[in-house]
Parts: sequence; structure tokens; C-alpha cells
Amino acid sequence: MNRVTGVMKIHMRDKTMLYLPWVIMSFSFIVNLVIGLLVQEGEGIYTGGVASIYVYMLVAGLVMLPQTFPFALGLSVRRKDYFWGTTAVIALASVAFSFALFLLSVVESSWTDGWGVDLHFFKLPYLNDGTFFEQLWIDFSLLVNLFFLGFAISSVHRRFGKNGMWLFTIIAFVALSVVSFFCTYYEWWGDIFLWLAAHTAFQLSLWMFVLTIIYALAAYFLLRRSTV
Repeated sequence: MNRVTGVMKIHMRDKTMLYLPWVIMSFSFIVNLVIGLLVQEGEGIYTGGVASIYVYMLVAGLVMLPQTFPFALGLSVRRKDYFWGTTAVIALASVAFSFALFLLSVVESSWTDGWGVDLHFFKLPYLNDGTFFEQLWIDFSLLVNLFFLGFAISSVHRRFGKNGMWLFTIIAFVALSVVSFFCTYYEWWGDIFLWLAAHTAFQLSLWMFVLTIIYALAAYFLLRRSTV
């Protein structure tokens, strides 16, 4: 446990992960707010600017490993302790981010009437539907899913190097192309979209968490055999 806590302290020494996504999102919010003040549309303004925080988590997953993994191993931290310490930090950060996003959605929808210009930045239809717990889970699931997707990709590079990363990219591209071809050939796209439309964002986030576990397990086993 002490080693896991030590890994958490390594990550927390760099406060960038905590404030940088909010700085980026704040700039996006200000730009959209100014647009709302200038346009003044009667039907409201719906923007996807909040997606910047989710994209940041993907990028964080990609860059955190090369930035901290060699340093942690240099301090005699075991690979599994590094993984669990990293997981704990991301889980805690995602919980905090989810609470903050929920509070901002409440302020936007209930207290300020869309920040006075009918701007829908934090409170979006479908994505933010459901109970308090469901809304928190949707944000949490998205954040950890994207982080571990990036973390797993970075783990492939750490384990197999540049050539392995190129091979992984080619295989992934071919696999996606084959799946897309069969979906088009057998006209499955319509059924897929109907299935997605029949489920709430909360229900889909539960399926997404299964993918998160797969990403995390892949990263764990790759790191166990990776070099510094």
C-alpha cells in the first residue's frame, strides 16, 4: 500500500492534470458564451465544448506513462504498484471531475437559465439525462474509459517499441476497415443505430465500462512485461 501511495504522490506532484483540463474548457466556455451574447438565438445554443475535458483524459492516458513510468521504476516501484497507483489517481480525479461537471450543469440549467443567453454547455440533452447517480456515472465512465484507452495504447508502445506500435496501428486500422465493410455490405448500420437509440446514455455507459476494464487489463499485462 505504501508503494501504491508513493505512485499516487508522484502523479500528484504535477498539478497540471488537475487544472489544465479546466483551463482549456474554460476558454471554450468563454468563447461560446461570447458567441451566445452576440447571436442571441431564441432556440438556444447547443455546443460540444465540454468534450475538451474528455479529450484531455485521452491525451493524459497517452502521455502519463512515458512521463512517470521510468521515474517510478527508478525508485524501485513495482510495475503492478505503478498500475494500481495510477488507477487510484485517475479514479479519484474522475470522481472529482464528475461532481464538478454535475454541479456546473445544475448551475447552468436551474440557476442561471443557460448563463443568461440560453447556452447549453454543461447540460446537454440525452448525455445529461437521468438521476443524480446516473449523470455522475456517465461522466465518470467516459473519463476513465478515454484515459485507459490512451493508457493501453501507450502501454503497447512501452512494451513493443516503435515497430510494435506501427504494427498495432496497422492491425487496428485493418480490423476497423473489415468491420466497417461488413456493416456496410450486410446493411447492419441501421440496426446498430437503432440499438444505440433504444438505450439511454446511462445504459450505454455501463457497456462502455466493460471496454474500460478490457483496456485496463491490457495495460496491466503489457506493463508487467515492459522494459524501462
